[in-house]
Amino acid sequence: DDTDPMEDFLECARDVWDVIMDEALLLDDTLESVGESQQSQEGGVVSLSQMIRLGIDQVLVEEGIVNDAKELECIARQVVLDEDEEMEKQYDEEGGTYLKITFPVFMNMLNQCTLQNKTQNVNYGKMLQNVEQKVKDQRAGSRTNNKDTSTMLAAKAVHSGSSTSCEKRQKYSDSYDGYVSTFQLWERKFLGNGDAASNVEPSSSTRQSRRMEILRGCFCGARNPKVAAALKIVYMDYAALRLAGDLIFKLMSKIAK
Repeated sequence: DDTDPMEDFLECARDVWDVIMDEALLLDDTLESVGESQQSQEGGVVSLSQMIRLGIDQVLVEEGIVNDAKELECIARQVVLDEDEEMEKQYDEEGGTYLKITFPVFMNMLNQCTLQNKTQNVNYGKMLQNVEQKVKDQRAGSRTNNKDTSTMLAAKAVHSGSSTSCEKRQKYSDSYDGYVSTFQLWERKFLGNGDAASNVEPSSSTRQSRRMEILRGCFCGARNPKVAAALKIVYMDYAALRLAGDLIFKLMSKIAK
């Protein structure tokens, strides 16, 4: 087996970090309204206060890595300031309420916690699993728990990042919503005339048949809120896939109209 254990660990850690970012974005008080603080939140960044609200400090205390949330804050601040001296001014201006935690900072913070407290035999893999479970449990039983995660993330993603990013995402969001609505209209049109495949004559080319299959796939995706929401996030953030989506819509337009 040529698998590098360190690569496996970092991949696992990255997956856990993605969960942390998603759950931080879905904290209850950010679901109802979107203010300037949420609009300015950078992609790939979580505040220390969000991490504490997700209960990550509790896991680290249970693991014996830190004594309390205050100690975690001190270590996190030092790690952040070591990497970015400009953060010290911002930290002081904001009263320490917002510390920008990125994935590298998060990993360095965990390492510094173990070094400072001289914690022995730390099972980082198990600890990360406990962190992941803890942040997921924070939303369990809440009023948002019955909502689909993809749908909530899609709604929040529009307002994540700088003002310029928000404007672009809003533009892409509106375009995508238009595509979904149009596919739903087209499906009703085809259903009124029987199954979409029945509109293809036996002599039709293989290419046309394939396009009909793609069109029916678009119908299925447009009527499934979870699929539509997940694809919306991808459409807003990835230019190559957005270009592909625009192209597919144009090709389907020729068939549906």
